[in-house]
Amino acid sequence: MFGRIALVLTATVLCNTGCAEKKLLAEHVFLDAVIYTADADQRTAEAMAVAGDKIVFIGSNEGAMALIGATTTVDRLDGKMLIPGLHDSHIHLPGIIEGDSCDLASEPYSLEQLVPRLQQCIKDQQLPAGEWLSVDQWAFSSGNQPSEKLPTLRAALDEVSRQHPIVLLGNDGHHGATNSAALALASDEQGKQIGLNRTTLATEFAQYKALIGTDEFGEPNGIINENARKLVHVPNLWGYPELTMDRYNAIASRLAESGITSVLDAALSADEIDRFAQLARQQPLSYRMSAAFFTDFSDYRSSADKPAAIAALIATLSAARDRNSDVANLKVDTAKVFVDGVIEGDPLANPPTLPNAAQLNPYLQPLFDYHAASHSLSVRGYVDTSSDGCQRVQRAPETVTSEQQQAEFYAKEGFFSSQCQLSYGVFEEPENFIHDYTVALFKAGFSVHSHAIGDRAVRLALDSFAAARKAAPEAQGTLMMAHVQLVHPDDIRRFAELQVYPVFTYAWIEPLTDYLMMVTPFIDKVLSADDLLDDQGYAYQNSYPAASILAAGGRVAGGSDAPVDTRDPRPFFNIEKAVTRGNDLTGAVYNSAEKLSLTDALDSYTIRGAQALRQEALTGSLEVGKKADFVILQENLFDLVATGRSDSISDARILSTWFDGEKIYSAD
Repeated sequence: MFGRIALVLTATVLCNTGCAEKKLLAEHVFLDAVIYTADADQRTAEAMAVAGDKIVFIGSNEGAMALIGATTTVDRLDGKMLIPGLHDSHIHLPGIIEGDSCDLASEPYSLEQLVPRLQQCIKDQQLPAGEWLSVDQWAFSSGNQPSEKLPTLRAALDEVSRQHPIVLLGNDGHHGATNSAALALASDEQGKQIGLNRTTLATEFAQYKALIGTDEFGEPNGIINENARKLVHVPNLWGYPELTMDRYNAIASRLAESGITSVLDAALSADEIDRFAQLARQQPLSYRMSAAFFTDFSDYRSSADKPAAIAALIATLSAARDRNSDVANLKVDTAKVFVDGVIEGDPLANPPTLPNAAQLNPYLQPLFDYHAASHSLSVRGYVDTSSDGCQRVQRAPETVTSEQQQAEFYAKEGFFSSQCQLSYGVFEEPENFIHDYTVALFKAGFSVHSHAIGDRAVRLALDSFAAARKAAPEAQGTLMMAHVQLVHPDDIRRFAELQVYPVFTYAWIEPLTDYLMMVTPFIDKVLSADDLLDDQGYAYQNSYPAASILAAGGRVAGGSDAPVDTRDPRPFFNIEKAVTRGNDLTGAVYNSAEKLSLTDALDSYTIRGAQALRQEALTGSLEVGKKADFVILQENLFDLVATGRSDSISDARILSTWFDGEKIYSAD
């Protein structure tokens, strides 16, 4: 670990143009700083000089002072920290600014509390009967406690209104919930409105069963996730408002005040990319933006049962790249691939809704007890899916279909017949399409940014990347995998071998009991809250294995996924959780073996992000000749770590953010 200034770099080391001898004068000189360079040796320095939009010196105070002229601005930082501009390598820019919708702001509500809150939204928006109420930033992973009157989300949303179709859009972009009026709008492939119910879920919509929550009789309970949300024609799948100039400028301001100077927007349609480009021609971007193309594949299918046309998708992306190639600081060079969904189940549903992320082993079927007085959950046991009762259901599911048959089965077995199912989760698209699209994109010169959560999805993404590397060994794109929540140990080394950048959202590592109860009991047998941190558990050992990938020679990057959880990108909260993997309130730590050092955590948000976005020659580290993108902090983060205050990293105060040598944010 570095001390206050671990190494002083001289002009002969990094000033490779002999700037002092040529009497080059700097416009800005920063002295007496703790500068983390994020260079290949993770070195620190005490001074830096900037001329125009470039760094012209980094090293000692003495060397920098030789570049001071009459017009040079000199800042003595008195031990404050200076770091490269931060890279958020997975963010959704249109969502980081609140709109005018009904917005729950990720605040938890019980089902009883949810009703008046949403009724007020209907009143405030003066919605006529029949119009949608679309609700943003619903906290799917906290709150939502049922009551005797409102046992399900469907019941709660029906209580809000039966005159308006309602959709709750989860603050993760994957979960959703609807009322009966919305479920009634579901239509089949021919566009005929048939409704989403027990009968249609077993027939026309059977392929969506893993994405839709049901009650004990098989009727939808309101939970409707992933692409199943499209069945009821929700008006806005992700809740993002129109990109106006005001919002465009507000996005830039939020990034600057967060110290973020480079981003990858992880999913933009061609039209959304064009809109960013249109506004950037009027008001230049004050950050480096890479855009990852994503679209509704249904527009590229000849029929619902056919895969999307890959050639047409690449043609759309290529055209978007070409027509926007003149926009400064905008790159359209990446495509987003959703491999699977998410790994949170719903233990408050009865029976529990299983996670849908693609797993190598089948999900367990826990039996939960909800304790209303304490608003807590416990696990009383697990379904034995190999029992005689379950084997009978698996062999002949038609023998337990009526409500009476299901009630009899429950009375005898103590669980619902639907809990006999074995589920490995699902892929968002057919495996061969994910493979072929990945290979085709890479061969066409594009970077690939794949969302993969479950260990089976991670393996499919890696297999597809391996095929892409083999098919196009000279391709210039990079391969990235977002989230990487659960990785089988056999796949750790492959990240280095295939030069894949895992983009972790470190904030999600924080061990929160409510959240872990939505995940761990479906993977490992949990009988008490203490078991959530069982160091022998598969989930505990293999979730977000950042240090293991790094130790195997891989390179890890970081991204907030904002507005997931919160619209705030909060980079220093993410960096803190990469370092601590802890919960400040409870003291719990989630697998300390996977902690990153501060330098590695900073690298993931700087030079590794730059490498993943193919711009390491421009930025990502503080080296002579690179762009002057940097951030000045009040706190010396190295001191915080050295004095046992790593849990204060998230409180770091940004004093100023600089882009292309210009100050774009000041706390003053």
